[in-house]
Amino acid sequence: MKKMSFFRLCFAITAFLILLPANVPAQELPRENGDADRQASEMAIRANVEQFAKAYNAHDAKAVANLFLIQAQIVDEFDNTIQGREDIESLFANVFAEEPETGIKVNVESIRFIGKSLAVELGSTTTVPPAGRTPEVGRYSVLHILKDGKWSMGVVRDVPAEPTHRDHLETIAWLVGDWIDESPDGKVLTSCRWSENRNFLLQDITVRQSGQDVMKVNQRIGWDPLRKQFKAWMFDSEGGYGESNWTPTETGWLIKVSSVNADGTIASATNHIEVTGPDRYVFESVDRVSRNEVMSPVRVVVVRQPPQPQKSLPSAAEK
Repeated sequence: MKKMSFFRLCFAITAFLILLPANVPAQELPRENGDADRQASEMAIRANVEQFAKAYNAHDAKAVANLFLIQAQIVDEFDNTIQGREDIESLFANVFAEEPETGIKVNVESIRFIGKSLAVELGSTTTVPPAGRTPEVGRYSVLHILKDGKWSMGVVRDVPAEPTHRDHLETIAWLVGDWIDESPDGKVLTSCRWSENRNFLLQDITVRQSGQDVMKVNQRIGWDPLRKQFKAWMFDSEGGYGESNWTPTETGWLIKVSSVNADGTIASATNHIEVTGPDRYVFESVDRVSRNEVMSPVRVVVVRQPPQPQKSLPSAAEK
């Protein structure tokens, strides 16, 4: 089988790589129908914030929990994680039991949309304690997710005064998991996970053609403190390497890619990511040049793979 050069894979926001042979026309996909009504979505999210403050001040743990997705997470500054609506309700019930006279004020600093179904809220909270006690101020981030026509909180995280690399990466933490895209030219499987210290996102990418693995790529995504943007470093199984810098857009991300093929030739591209949901995004690559050859643009859909069922161990009778 003919080997592919490093740039015959196109890098997306998470280093999801899509097979791009120069002699095959790009796969045409239907465009999404218009932009989401951002104003209505922001109003809905702000209404949820008001409902949160109202429920908190009423010490109604169930009403607070109902503003979260069923499998939502709350992560505190020490990385302690509470997951699931029931556990979140128990968390707030305990808080209200310990502080029966304390309320809260919430200040929304910004809401940034990532595609049509995701939004990141940054803000601060101030406790309203009984007389004689000093209020406490904290900062937070919330990943809001639109599901079944309703905005809900997916991930809430305490944010320090000076965000860490990990705090920045929370913006794209929804990418953690297994993803797949398919086209007539092949299949790309990507597994994304946190690094041990959660300062990077790591991907293992496998490219398949005709049922065979033809290339593997490892990528590390981090926060560049000099450029104040996300940056990725990637290395393929043939000896090629590359990097990309990402800039947020109204609908997702713009990614400038440069790479070196295993034979020493240079390649570059401009990629666009349009997030259309927590489990789906559209990838488009334009201005693609490799070995002084202009390549056709490409546009495909990438979807999250559901968890694979675990194989049960054979019983004693089956051994």
